[in-house]
Amino acid sequence: MNTGFSVAMIVFALFAIYTLIKREKIPAIRLDRRLIEAFVIFYASLFVSTLFHLDAVKNLYGGYFSAFGFLLYTLPLWMLLYIGWNRDIRKIACLTLYIILYALCLYGIGKYIVMGESRLSSFYHFPTRIGMMLDMFLPFTAAIALYYRKKSPCFFKAGVILLPLELVTLYLAEVRGSMMGLSAAVVVTLLLWLHYQGKLFSRKNRILLIGGAVLFVLAAVLYAVFLRWGNMNAMMGGERFLMWESSWHMWLDHPLTGIGLNGWQAAYASGPYHPAAAKEAGQIMPHNVFIYFFATAGLLGGLGYVAYCVLVFLYLLHRISRHQDDIFGWALLFAFIAATVHGLTDQTFILKLTGRIFYMLMGISLLFEKWEYRES
Repeated sequence: MNTGFSVAMIVFALFAIYTLIKREKIPAIRLDRRLIEAFVIFYASLFVSTLFHLDAVKNLYGGYFSAFGFLLYTLPLWMLLYIGWNRDIRKIACLTLYIILYALCLYGIGKYIVMGESRLSSFYHFPTRIGMMLDMFLPFTAAIALYYRKKSPCFFKAGVILLPLELVTLYLAEVRGSMMGLSAAVVVTLLLWLHYQGKLFSRKNRILLIGGAVLFVLAAVLYAVFLRWGNMNAMMGGERFLMWESSWHMWLDHPLTGIGLNGWQAAYASGPYHPAAAKEAGQIMPHNVFIYFFATAGLLGGLGYVAYCVLVFLYLLHRISRHQDDIFGWALLFAFIAATVHGLTDQTFILKLTGRIFYMLMGISLLFEKWEYRES
């Protein structure tokens, strides 16, 4: 996936140069003010907090985590909007997405069977990558299939086949954080759907839908417990509590600006922030996105990320309230909730792979909003 993004960026750079040579007009991209505020507040807060840590330049750029690196995660969004604002590229974007997901699932399932893996990992070293990705891909797979069910039956059939493949892939990857994220997304999305579309359902059907959501959550909880049954340490999330406690002390000692965006790994590995009971080596983040930003960027970055989440959520609420049939608005809402909640136990938003995917899907969703509603 990261290789694909890198190739896409090179091709996009050539495309942008071509459009400049042809003197094409730069697209007048217009975003909802809530999204603009979310971007400005969050990324500005990261850069401001980093100004206090320039003794280690990797906090600004070049580190595993850095202010400039986080900003670069958004490139897929701007690339899609630049190309697709005046050109309808939605179908080719969705086709590309489906091809990637078929490769991810079929290779992953085949590798799992042939190599006898204990947990499916597909193209990646860690099964958690699969879970974090499918948190966001699943709702978009469904949205593409629903959108094209009449316009392009082939897309619909491909989506109907792909969804079970994704669910099997997720099941074999055994990622408990995904169960938590998807459960939260199912409940919140369903409640909002019933709030806006409740008149379309009888009382009996509403009860059945809510009951189905509750059963899904219970099944996810039981599945998550079953996966690590008998191993109390694994059931409790390994050493996550130690990482969170250590991060808490990092923040207490550096409340305003944190220890630096690239400083967590070194701080946790040795010195006063290293728990005596810790045995898991090579940890690069505390397995909680909110805690990570408070520990590494202090109140500036932590509150900046909280504001970002609130503003993006408000934008999505506003979008689905205005256009309740906006399938891709609902898909982005589902993906955002699932990824954010999963981020309470993993790295979702701060990992380059999944950060890029989130912004890619946001770009696709915004293009559907633009072509379906803004033009009319």
